[in-house]
Amino acid sequence: MVKRCILFDVDNTLYPRECGLFPLIEDKIKEYLRLKLGLTQGEATALRRRYLLEYGFTLIGLMNHHRIDPQDYLEFVHEVDLEGVIGEDEVLVHILARIPLAKIIFTNGTQRHARRVLQSLGIEPFFPYIFDIAFVNYIPKPHPSSFQKVLGYMGVAGMECIMVDDHPPTLMTARELGMTTIHVGTGRMAEADYHIGEIRGLEEVFRDLQIFNT
Repeated sequence: MVKRCILFDVDNTLYPRECGLFPLIEDKIKEYLRLKLGLTQGEATALRRRYLLEYGFTLIGLMNHHRIDPQDYLEFVHEVDLEGVIGEDEVLVHILARIPLAKIIFTNGTQRHARRVLQSLGIEPFFPYIFDIAFVNYIPKPHPSSFQKVLGYMGVAGMECIMVDDHPPTLMTARELGMTTIHVGTGRMAEADYHIGEIRGLEEVFRDLQIFNT
Protein backbone atom coordinates (compact mmCIF):
# COMPACT_ATOMS: atom_id res chain seq x y z
CA MET A 1 0.00 0.00 0.00
CA VAL A 2 1.19 3.53 -0.79
CA LYS A 3 2.50 5.41 2.24
CA ARG A 4 0.78 8.68 3.08
CA CYS A 5 2.04 9.63 6.55
CA ILE A 6 5.14 9.34 8.69
CA LEU A 7 4.76 9.58 12.46
CA PHE A 8 7.69 10.71 14.59
CA ASP A 9 8.26 10.44 18.30
CA VAL A 10 10.19 13.37 19.83
CA ASP A 11 12.41 12.54 22.81
CA ASN A 12 15.44 10.36 22.07
CA THR A 13 14.20 10.06 18.48
CA LEU A 14 14.52 13.42 16.74
CA TYR A 15 17.71 14.17 18.64
CA PRO A 16 20.55 11.87 19.79
CA ARG A 17 20.08 10.33 23.23
CA GLU A 18 23.69 11.30 23.94
CA CYS A 19 22.88 15.03 23.88
CA GLY A 20 21.63 14.73 27.46
CA LEU A 21 18.18 16.29 27.11
CA PHE A 22 16.17 13.38 28.44
CA PRO A 23 18.24 13.05 31.64
CA LEU A 24 17.25 16.67 32.35
CA ILE A 25 13.60 15.66 32.02
CA GLU A 26 14.26 12.61 34.20
CA ASP A 27 15.66 14.89 36.92
CA LYS A 28 12.57 17.10 36.68
CA ILE A 29 10.31 14.06 37.09
CA LYS A 30 12.07 13.05 40.30
CA GLU A 31 12.01 16.64 41.52
CA TYR A 32 8.25 16.76 40.93
CA LEU A 33 7.77 13.56 42.93
CA ARG A 34 9.83 14.96 45.80
CA LEU A 35 8.00 18.28 45.88
CA LYS A 36 4.43 17.06 45.34
CA LEU A 37 4.56 13.85 47.35
CA GLY A 38 7.11 14.82 50.01
CA LEU A 39 9.54 12.06 49.08
CA THR A 40 13.27 11.72 49.55
CA GLN A 41 15.51 11.44 46.50
CA GLY A 42 15.72 7.67 46.96
CA GLU A 43 11.96 7.31 47.40
CA ALA A 44 11.30 9.42 44.31
CA THR A 45 13.67 7.28 42.24
CA ALA A 46 12.03 4.09 43.50
CA LEU A 47 8.51 5.36 42.81
CA ARG A 48 9.49 6.49 39.32
CA ARG A 49 10.90 3.02 38.62
CA ARG A 50 7.81 1.31 40.05
CA TYR A 51 5.34 3.30 37.96
CA LEU A 52 7.38 2.76 34.82
CA LEU A 53 7.29 -0.99 35.43
CA GLU A 54 3.59 -1.08 36.32
CA TYR A 55 2.20 1.44 33.84
CA GLY A 56 4.98 2.25 31.37
CA PHE A 57 4.42 5.94 32.13
CA THR A 58 4.93 7.73 35.46
CA LEU A 59 1.98 10.05 34.92
CA ILE A 60 -0.51 7.16 34.85
CA GLY A 61 0.64 6.00 38.28
CA LEU A 62 0.37 9.54 39.63
CA MET A 63 -3.13 9.96 38.21
CA ASN A 64 -4.28 6.58 39.50
CA HIS A 65 -2.83 6.82 42.99
CA HIS A 66 -2.33 10.51 43.79
CA ARG A 67 -4.93 12.39 41.71
CA ILE A 68 -2.20 14.49 40.17
CA ASP A 69 -3.30 17.09 37.60
CA PRO A 70 -1.70 15.79 34.39
CA GLN A 71 -1.08 19.24 32.91
CA ASP A 72 0.60 20.43 36.09
CA TYR A 73 2.94 17.44 35.95
CA LEU A 74 3.68 17.69 32.24
CA GLU A 75 4.37 21.42 32.28
CA PHE A 76 6.75 21.01 35.23
CA VAL A 77 8.79 18.09 33.91
CA HIS A 78 9.21 19.53 30.41
CA GLU A 79 10.34 22.96 31.55
CA VAL A 80 14.02 22.39 30.79
CA ASP A 81 16.57 24.69 29.18
CA LEU A 82 17.32 23.52 25.64
CA GLU A 83 20.05 26.09 25.05
CA GLY A 84 23.35 24.35 24.42
CA VAL A 85 21.70 20.92 24.59
CA ILE A 86 20.21 20.64 21.10
CA GLY A 87 20.64 22.95 18.13
CA GLU A 88 19.75 23.23 14.48
CA ASP A 89 20.30 20.01 12.54
CA GLU A 90 20.93 20.93 8.90
CA VAL A 91 21.25 17.29 7.85
CA LEU A 92 17.83 16.47 9.30
CA VAL A 93 16.36 19.56 7.61
CA HIS A 94 17.66 18.27 4.28
CA ILE A 95 16.24 14.78 4.88
CA LEU A 96 12.78 16.02 5.90
CA ALA A 97 12.62 18.37 2.93
CA ARG A 98 12.86 15.38 0.59
CA ILE A 99 10.10 13.27 2.19
CA PRO A 100 6.85 13.66 0.20
CA LEU A 101 4.62 12.40 3.02
CA ALA A 102 2.55 14.14 5.69
CA LYS A 103 4.88 14.50 8.68
CA ILE A 104 3.30 14.03 12.09
CA ILE A 105 4.56 14.32 15.64
CA PHE A 106 3.05 11.70 17.96
CA THR A 107 4.44 12.17 21.46
CA ASN A 108 3.71 11.21 25.05
CA GLY A 109 4.93 14.70 25.97
CA THR A 110 3.22 18.05 25.55
CA GLN A 111 2.65 20.03 22.39
CA ARG A 112 4.67 22.91 23.85
CA HIS A 113 7.66 20.65 24.56
CA ALA A 114 7.46 19.19 21.06
CA ARG A 115 7.38 22.66 19.48
CA ARG A 116 10.35 23.82 21.52
CA VAL A 117 12.39 20.81 20.40
CA LEU A 118 11.32 21.24 16.77
CA GLN A 119 12.22 24.95 16.87
CA SER A 120 15.64 24.20 18.38
CA LEU A 121 16.33 21.64 15.66
CA GLY A 122 15.12 24.03 12.96
CA ILE A 123 12.45 21.63 11.69
CA GLU A 124 9.15 23.01 13.02
CA PRO A 125 7.85 24.07 9.56
CA PHE A 126 7.82 20.43 8.44
CA PHE A 127 5.29 19.40 11.11
CA PRO A 128 1.79 20.86 10.73
CA TYR A 129 0.39 18.10 12.96
CA ILE A 130 1.44 17.55 16.58
CA PHE A 131 -0.53 14.98 18.57
CA ASP A 132 0.41 15.04 22.24
CA ILE A 133 -0.62 13.17 25.37
CA ALA A 134 -3.56 15.50 26.00
CA PHE A 135 -4.96 14.77 22.53
CA VAL A 136 -5.21 11.06 23.38
CA ASN A 137 -6.81 11.77 26.78
CA TYR A 138 -3.61 10.92 28.67
CA ILE A 139 -3.62 7.34 27.39
CA PRO A 140 0.00 7.12 26.20
CA LYS A 141 1.69 5.14 23.49
CA PRO A 142 1.94 2.18 23.12
CA HIS A 143 -1.81 1.79 23.85
CA PRO A 144 -3.61 0.97 20.57
CA SER A 145 -6.42 3.42 21.37
CA SER A 146 -4.02 6.36 21.23
CA PHE A 147 -2.82 5.25 17.79
CA GLN A 148 -6.40 4.78 16.60
CA LYS A 149 -7.33 8.29 17.65
CA VAL A 150 -4.45 9.80 15.66
CA LEU A 151 -5.12 7.61 12.63
CA GLY A 152 -8.81 8.47 12.79
CA TYR A 153 -8.10 12.18 12.89
CA MET A 154 -5.78 11.90 9.90
CA GLY A 155 -8.15 9.60 8.02
CA VAL A 156 -5.50 6.99 7.27
CA ALA A 157 -5.00 3.28 7.86
CA GLY A 158 -1.99 1.89 9.70
CA MET A 159 -0.71 0.31 6.48
CA GLU A 160 -0.43 3.80 4.97
CA CYS A 161 1.92 4.98 7.73
CA ILE A 162 5.52 4.78 8.90
CA MET A 163 6.36 5.04 12.62
CA VAL A 164 9.75 6.34 13.80
CA ASP A 165 10.36 5.82 17.53
CA ASP A 166 12.98 4.75 20.06
CA HIS A 167 10.58 2.75 22.26
CA PRO A 168 10.18 -0.92 21.26
CA PRO A 169 6.67 -1.40 22.78
CA THR A 170 5.42 1.58 20.75
CA LEU A 171 6.86 0.12 17.57
CA MET A 172 5.33 -3.27 18.33
CA THR A 173 1.86 -1.70 18.51
CA ALA A 174 2.55 0.28 15.35
CA ARG A 175 3.56 -2.87 13.52
CA GLU A 176 0.46 -4.73 14.73
CA LEU A 177 -1.56 -1.91 13.14
CA GLY A 178 0.22 -2.49 9.84
CA MET A 179 2.71 0.38 9.98
CA THR A 180 6.25 0.18 8.65
CA THR A 181 8.44 0.62 11.74
CA ILE A 182 11.80 2.32 12.17
CA HIS A 183 13.61 1.84 15.46
CA VAL A 184 15.99 4.63 16.50
CA GLY A 185 18.65 3.84 19.08
CA THR A 186 21.30 1.44 20.26
CA GLY A 187 20.71 -2.28 20.05
CA ARG A 188 18.51 -3.92 17.47
CA MET A 189 14.80 -4.47 17.86
CA ALA A 190 14.07 -7.73 16.05
CA GLU A 191 10.41 -6.84 15.45
CA ALA A 192 11.15 -3.50 13.72
CA ASP A 193 11.31 -3.31 9.94
CA TYR A 194 14.34 -1.00 10.07
CA HIS A 195 16.91 -0.01 12.68
CA ILE A 196 18.97 3.19 12.72
CA GLY A 197 21.41 4.34 15.36
CA GLU A 198 20.23 7.95 15.18
CA ILE A 199 17.74 10.03 13.22
CA ARG A 200 20.09 10.90 10.36
CA GLY A 201 20.02 7.24 9.40
CA LEU A 202 16.64 7.92 7.82
CA GLU A 203 18.52 8.92 4.67
CA GLU A 204 19.42 5.32 3.89
CA VAL A 205 16.04 3.93 4.97
CA PHE A 206 14.06 6.24 2.74
CA ARG A 207 16.28 5.47 -0.20
CA ASP A 208 15.49 1.80 0.40
CA LEU A 209 11.75 2.58 0.66
CA GLN A 210 12.01 4.66 -2.53
CA ILE A 211 9.94 7.53 -1.18
CA PHE A 212 12.46 10.36 -1.38
CA ASN A 213 11.80 13.28 -3.70
CA THR A 214 14.63 13.60 -6.20
